[in-house]
Amino acid sequence: MAAKKIAIAFCAFSFLQTSFAGFDRFWIFSKDADTQVNETWDALSDVEQQALIKKYQTLKEIPAAQSVSLQQRMDWFTQLPDAEKQRMRETWQKMSTLERKELATRMQSAAPDERSAIRDEYINKYLQPAITVH
Repeated sequence: MAAKKIAIAFCAFSFLQTSFAGFDRFWIFSKDADTQVNETWDALSDVEQQALIKKYQTLKEIPAAQSVSLQQRMDWFTQLPDAEKQRMRETWQKMSTLERKELATRMQSAAPDERSAIRDEYINKYLQPAITVH
């Protein structure tokens, strides 16, 4: 009788794990969406990344002046070390649209030597470790 219950429980567990294919994100052992996106992006070669970005630009119909500016920012970003790229991605994801626009205007009006300080200010603001109270 106990073996029968164990077999039924195992079958039910297997069914629940393999069915609901779209619900794997709710499964406790699944990777989170950010990890999947980052792994997919990192798996692309530089040429594939550039092609994807260019495709995105054409979809968004960016004017020529903005396209040049965006290309310069992308070139700068690709030269950063991987750890710094990841910190900037995480910061950008946590910012609101208004804050992103504010950062862009501050960066455009700042002198080149001031830009790293502004960038560090935003990174430190959004990537502070959570303070826990016991």
